[in-house]
Amino acid sequence: MTEVLGTVALIAGGYALYKAVKKEISNMAFKKQPAYATARKRPVDPAYTRLVQDPVTGKYRPTSNY
Repeated sequence: MTEVLGTVALIAGGYALYKAVKKEISNMAFKKQPAYATARKRPVDPAYTRLVQDPVTGKYRPTSNY
């Protein structure tokens, strides 16, 4: 009986591994990327990079675009 349970567990593990590998291959085929990878490729909003330190107060303030 132990051999039967071991064989069933081995087959179930192999099937789960097969499904996981198949899913990863299909993700690579469609060039899906994780969320952090797509966020890194997104262009940065220029409004966030226009900060200048005020020499009097030492605080950062946005520069005027005018």
